[in-house]
Amino acid sequence: MSKTFSAAGLLIAAMLAIGTADFMLTEIKLPPSDTVLDGVQADTGTNQNQAGQAGVIKSSGPDVRAVLTASKFNFSEADEESLISLVIRDGTKVESLALSKDSDRAGFMAWAQSPRVKVYFMALKEALHTSFTPLVRELIDETQRTPGKPVINLLSFMDEGISSERLVFIRVRERLFEFHVPEGKDDMMFELIEKLTE
Repeated sequence: MSKTFSAAGLLIAAMLAIGTADFMLTEIKLPPSDTVLDGVQADTGTNQNQAGQAGVIKSSGPDVRAVLTASKFNFSEADEESLISLVIRDGTKVESLALSKDSDRAGFMAWAQSPRVKVYFMALKEALHTSFTPLVRELIDETQRTPGKPVINLLSFMDEGISSERLVFIRVRERLFEFHVPEGKDDMMFELIEKLTE
């Protein structure tokens, strides 16, 4: 398996880790769950319980490995570096998998689950925006709100100075995902992303 990050990208990744340190150290406490954090919108969806009372339903989302299996992906523990592992330095577990399908590399994914994922995403987003090279393109930085679905914060871009593959970061519920998407695998991987963020 080829290394995803270029040499310049590894240097930028190291700078990203250093650049987020100040933010993470000065972030004292997590804001209330309905706070908009510099463009990172919290989930505010409600649901009715059997008594008819509205309440926020917390959910960790689908089982990642079960979704991969149902979608006919093969996966194995990955030795690739993830950028979220450079941001998350408080002991929160970051899992990562190398993905393949039909005997071909399909991509890479990493994820972490924590009540602090909105903070991690904000730190990651701010650090990346200052680390982009002049080669950055196809940048998407948005909050997606779909009725009946959780709020999603999405950051996606191509930057050959950082990686030879498209990088996608998603914050949904209490999970933060990172995907490395090889050329020609966008449709396959975004279909997987949709299932993981339902």
